[in-house]
Amino acid sequence: MKLLLTTIKSDCKSTDLELKSLYSVISDSPLDVQLKTFGRNDLYTDIFESIATAQYDIVYFQANSLNIRQLLRVADMVKKAIPSIAIIFGGLEVSFETRSFIQQNDCVDYVIRGEAESVLFNFLKSVLDYEFDFENIAGLAYREGDQVVVNPYDAPVEMESLPFPYEKFEAGKGTVYYESIRGTSDRTVYSQFLPNARVRALSLSRVCTELRYFLANDVDRVVFLDKWFNFNTERAYRIFEYIINNDNGITTFEFNIDGDELDEETIRLLAEAREGQIVFNLDIASTNAEVLAACGKGENIYRLMYNTTKLLQSGKVRTEIHVKAGLPLETEAMFARSFNKAYGMAEGMPLHIDSIFMSKGTALRSMAHKFGYIYAEYAPYEVIATGSMTSDELLRIRAVSRTVERYIGDGGFKKSIPRILNDTGIKPYDLFSRLTAYITRNDLSGKTRKKDHLARILFAFTAGLYEDMADPVKHEILKDVIYADLEEMVGEDAMKKFDRKGWDID
Repeated sequence: MKLLLTTIKSDCKSTDLELKSLYSVISDSPLDVQLKTFGRNDLYTDIFESIATAQYDIVYFQANSLNIRQLLRVADMVKKAIPSIAIIFGGLEVSFETRSFIQQNDCVDYVIRGEAESVLFNFLKSVLDYEFDFENIAGLAYREGDQVVVNPYDAPVEMESLPFPYEKFEAGKGTVYYESIRGTSDRTVYSQFLPNARVRALSLSRVCTELRYFLANDVDRVVFLDKWFNFNTERAYRIFEYIINNDNGITTFEFNIDGDELDEETIRLLAEAREGQIVFNLDIASTNAEVLAACGKGENIYRLMYNTTKLLQSGKVRTEIHVKAGLPLETEAMFARSFNKAYGMAEGMPLHIDSIFMSKGTALRSMAHKFGYIYAEYAPYEVIATGSMTSDELLRIRAVSRTVERYIGDGGFKKSIPRILNDTGIKPYDLFSRLTAYITRNDLSGKTRKKDHLARILFAFTAGLYEDMADPVKHEILKDVIYADLEEMVGEDAMKKFDRKGWDID
């Protein structure tokens, strides 16, 4: 019997690791198990042909909100070509509202709900043993005649029982994804998590052993998918300590961090790290107490702001700050204040504006009517408007978010933007709003993909600001600052090309 584990690449970081973990659990079975990931730009017809001609008996599709529609299109083609093939879907996207998902998609025979390793193992064992006792397999949903049966979720998987996924896959030199915990301590209303899924963690000894593998193989970047990684302060401290003490001079480690739980001892330890060795993603969401309360987050933002400031003062940990747009009760003015405070903390570090999605399984989706949400019917369920923000206001913020991402999302223009803000006295959100309007008004969106064009646009845009101040000297000084920022972002050859063309946008 031949089984394919597959997906289509997307921006969802966890999908690749989920497939590797599944393969590690079932690859030693009597089945011929293959794993294949298709590119996001692969044609549906090519993916269909690859699957349909390989004579699989079972195909398992790992789905997320970003690739579910593409996967269903492929699955429908495969099922029509080979009616006898068993089509299975798994992933959080299909772990909620499962019954309606199967009813709406005739090509789907089975769904693995929640953590898939033990559920898929039990399903395959039942098939191989010719028992077909699907009603006794927790976490499985299936068709029975004209009916759809949805079994309760399986018990949470114990992390120590799972094999190390990279035993069967070379880590390579690029980016690898890793999880040291299952479950999440993040219980905000917009977060997607399984009911009653307690937080489970790998032992310290196992984590350090597995990190040693990445270090020995000179992996460029290890991204921890855990949220929040520092749910246990002492455990997080010991892992940071191991990473710092065993630095290979190459590998960067990235973590999702709960800023409220950072303590003075951990911050002092992190000051010993190699610069760039550790990257933190900090989710501020909002700085408004009413909004934070509606989100299920702590209402006191000052502890987070204090911890973040202390962390940034160490200068060793690259800290990326995230604020969210479209939160319940938040107006555009409230969002602007949150952005300005976040910028004040993150000055010189990357800052991101993240959109809210009404994902299946989130409390916010069930409370959509309460907060006046209007959102897209199809995945990834973008928020169109809220009871506090019109669609025009949200679209305006999304446009600003693109400008923010281009200019400071990667930590670029780290001297230019602060200089402009200091010279003009403009608030950060207002500056990026004006810059966004300038780009739109002058039809320059197509020129924002390259750093040299961004530098030219920024200089041209600020001409009007400094003209209003009647201070052309400061604008000429700013030109030198922008030029210095550009030098740090691009190579010598690119700078020579920039010098030849000059500051003319056209």
